Amino acid sequence: MEFKTLQDKDPWMLAEDIPDCDMFFSEHWLSGFANEFAKHIGIGNKKILTVYEGYHVWFYFGEKDSYELGEHIVNKLFDEEGFALKVNEEIVKEADKLRKFALEVPEEGVEKLTNKELWYFIKKHDEVHTEYYTWCWIPVAADMFHNNLTDKLMKYLEEIGIKNVSEVFGLLTQPTRNSLIQDEQEEFLEVASQIQKDKKQSAVFKEFFRVFEEKEAAPYGLKTHTKEYEDLLERKMDLIRDKMEPKILRIIQDHYEKYFYVKFLWIGKEGVNSFDYYLKELVKFIGQGADAEKLLREKRKDLKDIIPKRKAALLQYKIEGKWLAICDAFGDFMVTKIYRRYAQVYALYRMQPILEEICKRLKISLMQSRFMLTREFGDALLKDKIDRDELTKRTESCVYYVEKGNDEVFTGQKAEEFKKLVAQKEVEDVDEFSGQTGCIGKAAGEVKIVIRPADMQKMNDGDILVSIATDPDIVPAMKKAAAFVTEQGGVTSHAAIVAREMGKPCVIGTKIATRVLKDGDYVEVDATKGVVKIISKAKDEKD
Repeated sequence: MEFKTLQDKDPWMLAEDIPDCDMFFSEHWLSGFANEFAKHIGIGNKKILTVYEGYHVWFYFGEKDSYELGEHIVNKLFDEEGFALKVNEEIVKEADKLRKFALEVPEEGVEKLTNKELWYFIKKHDEVHTEYYTWCWIPVAADMFHNNLTDKLMKYLEEIGIKNVSEVFGLLTQPTRNSLIQDEQEEFLEVASQIQKDKKQSAVFKEFFRVFEEKEAAPYGLKTHTKEYEDLLERKMDLIRDKMEPKILRIIQDHYEKYFYVKFLWIGKEGVNSFDYYLKELVKFIGQGADAEKLLREKRKDLKDIIPKRKAALLQYKIEGKWLAICDAFGDFMVTKIYRRYAQVYALYRMQPILEEICKRLKISLMQSRFMLTREFGDALLKDKIDRDELTKRTESCVYYVEKGNDEVFTGQKAEEFKKLVAQKEVEDVDEFSGQTGCIGKAAGEVKIVIRPADMQKMNDGDILVSIATDPDIVPAMKKAAAFVTEQGGVTSHAAIVAREMGKPCVIGTKIATRVLKDGDYVEVDATKGVVKIISKAKDEKD
């Protein structure tokens, strides 16, 4: 197969490094960036190369290509009146379409579906999810890889004489409504508040937690957020469920049914949150003496207070016309990012039974199915055409290359040749590095690398959380952190959104954070300047 842009002179640039991801999910966007993304903005990416090592994914763009695409989108956002607003509106519509499709996917009785019906759901999922990205990727492509949108807005703020640019930028682009992350947190607090208002039920929770801490956890030295502690407490939920009033159980059940799938993410590795998970979190919250009503008031006050401050800043600096439209859209990009993410995760959760049934019929493992392209599902289900040995090779290591009208998966020696094209240089002798401001502020503390939920047990209050990119499943660790530092980013990234919601310093898009830092390093994070300074290295490195 001949590729037209593979050997062009545009150097490869690492776009994202994603643990726990697969081809079944990533094909929608990887292929879409080259083939469908131009639908609403006029151009797409010229080439994309993706390396898979098991469930770990690295994908690369041409550096010049991705920069020019970002500039093109930014110009369209500024020059086409109403386009920025339309992007946010369409993101919500596409997310709703994806969720609507997900609700049509059967959770039970999939064994009764014909091969043709199974193929329908695979094909339809690909179509809806790919179309979703033609709108949902626009804010990301405009800012995540080269800060095109942020740089243009910040340059304008400098030109009109603003000195504390990062601080003003953060205020002007602040969302003025809750994201689904905030909604979930507030609804959790509402549930906790109702329990605390019922003195009898509150006492049951407090006593249960006290007994657990003293008689179950303490003798073994178990600490909160360690897997052993969390698992043990969750297994004890049967003992408290029988002591709860039906109306309280119903309230918790409603909350569970609304958000249980959020932890599923891209391959379902962490599963979904059980009902007992939410019950356990409430037991800890109430047992530790937190005041739900007070926290709820504070959260709502923070959002309420930011609106007049932002309005005053807009008037003070005379932000009008297209600049005002972009500031408004920027804040909404953060809200719609989470909205569409929740729909996306739900769709992947609902597709799991379909994949599992296909695996039974094709006599392949779930992991093998997760390394099939959409068209290969059709060949396997309708034509009995499948190469199981090739799929096994892909699960170990492979490369997926895409350009417009052309894509192919490579394994073996050919894959190794592709990997050489994108091999990264080692980073050495770094004592300071920079990124983009996700949320202003300054903090210092001990580094903890948190990539997956299992890493959260390392976190102590005041640590600096360092990650490739954050996701909803590590939010408990983010609550303990004094600041966040990520390799990937963009102001609409999950880390930046959560940082603003929590009011914590955040530096994003550093590109090298997890390669130059390790657990135990002591760093200073000046998020206002976007700088991370290494004060001292971990002890084992000094010895």
